[in-house]
Amino acid sequence: MSLHASRLPLPISSSPAASVSSLLYEPSSSSLALMLDDLSAFLYPSFTPTRFPGPSHTAVPPPSTAACFLRLLPSSRVLFLTASPLAAGSSLQLRVWILLSRGGSGTAFNPARLDFRNDRGRFAVALNLRHGHTIRLAGSVNAFVIHSVAVNQIWVFAAKLAAGEEDTVHLMKCAVVELTLPIYSITLSMGFLLLGEVDVIRVFPLRPMIKGKRSKSRVSAIKKASASIGDLCKKNLPNGLIIPKNIIKSSLVPEESGIRSGCEGSGKNSAAEEKGVFLHSDKLKTVRVRQDSGDLYSFFVVIKPAELQSCKGSKSTPASLKAVCIHVLSEKKYLILDSAGGLHVLNFNESGMALEFNAKSSMPFKNAHAFQLENIMEVQLLAVLPDISSKTQYAWLSDGEYSIHLISMEDVDTAADVIDKDGCKQKSIVISVMGAIFASEKVQDLVPISSNSCLVLCPGSMFIYGVA
Repeated sequence: MSLHASRLPLPISSSPAASVSSLLYEPSSSSLALMLDDLSAFLYPSFTPTRFPGPSHTAVPPPSTAACFLRLLPSSRVLFLTASPLAAGSSLQLRVWILLSRGGSGTAFNPARLDFRNDRGRFAVALNLRHGHTIRLAGSVNAFVIHSVAVNQIWVFAAKLAAGEEDTVHLMKCAVVELTLPIYSITLSMGFLLLGEVDVIRVFPLRPMIKGKRSKSRVSAIKKASASIGDLCKKNLPNGLIIPKNIIKSSLVPEESGIRSGCEGSGKNSAAEEKGVFLHSDKLKTVRVRQDSGDLYSFFVVIKPAELQSCKGSKSTPASLKAVCIHVLSEKKYLILDSAGGLHVLNFNESGMALEFNAKSSMPFKNAHAFQLENIMEVQLLAVLPDISSKTQYAWLSDGEYSIHLISMEDVDTAADVIDKDGCKQKSIVISVMGAIFASEKVQDLVPISSNSCLVLCPGSMFIYGVA
């Protein structure tokens, strides 16, 4: 097996001095975004090396200080989101492009109209969140987050297509995470929000942040509050509160609370009530949670135990490691890059639903564990294309200089599997180096476009590296 490379032409920017600074790739639609250092971008739908650059690309005007892709289900629409400063950075503007069909001429990204609170059908919405000097965007399926370093907050949004409109996106602010500790990376995937901190990965399940909790104790508490529903409505209700229809009386619920029964008391509705079917409130409250509170079933996993002060193969390792990059390997597995260039694997031993209801408040989660891989090199750039259908995962590594390595990782079920102190069985992972390339130019960024090919950005050049 050998690696081969082919050079791709770079697009010509409207500003001759602008150059490509980073890459973003959306696997389901094969969409590629080239981020330029003049804060503009080029969007390419259905990217293929043989048609690049093509006439169907879309130019995103500056400024775009942060960007991400977002996929909507069940429609399978792909969105490209950008953030830019407003009013000297005291707030920010959100813009969205949506991938639509052009009939017989293929697909292209078009500006999308946005519905958010009182703004309807606008091509950009203003958010009362300070932009400051740094903003991060992260997107996944039906949800995205905005991280403002200036105010130490993460805003969690849900998105969906507006009814009957193919180019209008409805946005809902669902949660605010108050940050009490610095974070160095943020990833949204597989139903989880993962924050890279010092020595730990903090995990927030998205379902309770977007749809609200559904624990039996809360349902029981709501039933007991039927005699004083007015007092209940005066409290700071969490997002996605579910109230049994049979305890909501229109005369007791104030209109300004935003909670409505939505039922007419028919026989069908009464039967549904007896079976415990609840109705979400029409006006969802935005839940607020502290980063380190352990609320909403959040938990953390240590990536570097305190007793490990040195790593095999490294001359010097700092006492604290920052989780600077988080990539999804599979449904229950993540690959972590730390600030010393080491790699860690984070494993969830249970399903996402079980994680939500078993996580302990402000405690490490016993059903998730992380371990460090043997040091192959001091990694500076990491690119992974998740493949939940395969037992073997691939990762592209670079030292940030001139070398690029392709490695494979495979779980091995053997009698030598380790049983940790919590009784959890840890699988062994076999790492194989599939190939290496020494580039003629310094590697600036890389993104995988398949399990065996990677797009590599160098100053003034771009290459496709693949396995022959």
